[in-house]
Amino acid sequence: MKEYRPSILFKNRHINTIFPTYFRKVNVKYERERINLKNKDFLDFDWIKNNNTKLIILCHGLEGSSESHYIKAFSKYFSERNWDILALNYRSCSGEVNRSPNYYVSGKGDEIDIALDYSKKYENIILAGFSLGANKVLHYMGNTENKLESIKGAFVVSPPCDLYGSSIMMNKGINKIYANFFLKQLKEKVFQKIKKYPDIFLNSNVSIEKALKAKTLIEFDDEFTAKVNGYKDAFEYYTKNSSIYSLCKIDKPCHIVTALDDPMMSKTCYPTDAVKKNKNLSLNTPKFGGHVSYASISEEYWLEKYAYEYIETKILKK
Repeated sequence: MKEYRPSILFKNRHINTIFPTYFRKVNVKYERERINLKNKDFLDFDWIKNNNTKLIILCHGLEGSSESHYIKAFSKYFSERNWDILALNYRSCSGEVNRSPNYYVSGKGDEIDIALDYSKKYENIILAGFSLGANKVLHYMGNTENKLESIKGAFVVSPPCDLYGSSIMMNKGINKIYANFFLKQLKEKVFQKIKKYPDIFLNSNVSIEKALKAKTLIEFDDEFTAKVNGYKDAFEYYTKNSSIYSLCKIDKPCHIVTALDDPMMSKTCYPTDAVKKNKNLSLNTPKFGGHVSYASISEEYWLEKYAYEYIETKILKK
């Protein structure tokens, strides 16, 4: 498998990270399925089905969706090579705010479990996650004992394995552009939800006023994300949802790709010690790549090619 060798332009971590968000266009056609949950809430799953026996379940990052450029790129690349696709949308990420006060979390959650309930016909399943979704996948793989036999392994990109460390990193210097970008979207979701369901947070022990005045992701998570999902504060939320604490329990092949120049990753997000201790883990740390990017001027990126080849030759062949 070839290494990622960017042009001079993409050796800048910030240009590499931002470029595909604004300039990469990938066209895919999904078939949407709405999953109605017992608490009157819902999840929207986007499929590409071609009667294949292999399925890749794609888990997007913070404030992403099935429309995120990296999700569409993987959907296109794998669906053209005899894979079916299930692209998840977490709560309030599919274009419509959800009906319950709960939001998606960075680690444990029911989205993957529910997706797998709808995927039992497949002989080979791979979980793939990106950024927050990568942490969710690793957290799932390390904390779920009775996984489907058809789950052959996972491929994850830029997982913030230490959520607290990553949050601190995004509050430093120029990295604040990313934190502010996410914070603006998160606050907008709160506005949308209150507008549609005015009383939805009355019993959630949340101060909406404080949440909307938050100046950092840590402040927002402390006042809103943690409390609305039943955690005491941001510290408890980060601790219980960081995959770094459960990597040692992963019992199926998981490949982690995190560029050394990723602007959102603290040193504690590179699980070198865990990889040494667990034979089921492997880690690739390219010198360049930014955050979930590996940008290129060409239509196809290194990342999806590398992922496809690694999954086919290193995971499914085991």
